Amino acid sequence: MNNVIEINDLLFEWNNKNQFSLKIKELNVQNKKKIIIFGRSGSGKSTLLNLISGILSPTSGTLCIKNTEINKLSQKKKDQFRANNIGVIFQQFNILDYLSPLQNILLPCFFTQFKKNDKEYFYNRTFDLAQKLDIKKNILLQNNSKDLSVGQKQRIAILRAIINKPFLILADEATSALDENNKNDFINLLMNLCDEEEVTLLMASHDTSLEKNFDTSINLEKVLL
Repeated sequence: MNNVIEINDLLFEWNNKNQFSLKIKELNVQNKKKIIIFGRSGSGKSTLLNLISGILSPTSGTLCIKNTEINKLSQKKKDQFRANNIGVIFQQFNILDYLSPLQNILLPCFFTQFKKNDKEYFYNRTFDLAQKLDIKKNILLQNNSKDLSVGQKQRIAILRAIINKPFLILADEATSALDENNKNDFINLLMNLCDEEEVTLLMASHDTSLEKNFDTSINLEKVLL
């Protein structure tokens, strides 16, 4: 089975040498697998996801995403690669209150290689996926997102991450602010959609109770050098 992510001899250091550094000898993530990364606060989970997404660049070593060594790309090409291939779910969902739910979902489309004539496709895809996630049309079209419930925000965040048909979704502590019911709903929705879309999922969390939902778990502190 092909690896979506291949990391070898990775070193990341902040400019301030006294700050945290991340060292990983080897880490592979297989295609279409659902992987959860555990680690204490400050162990480097978010830093690793930012390296994989191209937001941060390794100090040395190799980091390949689907055979593309992203640390060798220019920042512009990294941004394009992320927009075209990677969906991201943030810790607090990062739903922009001043945009409508539909505008929030379609935000990634503005940064991709898709052309203007794809607009109808993405609108149709949004409404089709929204139906699967039980997001009503009137919710999508309301003027802003400030009054969305937690459950609605988590669905909008999932839909925004999947809208561009990425092959990889990164989720950073996406359940940390949720109560037990909302957490379970979020995980079930995310897992089902990843299965349907055949997407690889890499999620960072400190919540070990989530392990049963994933194919594989990785204790980050055990792969650090």
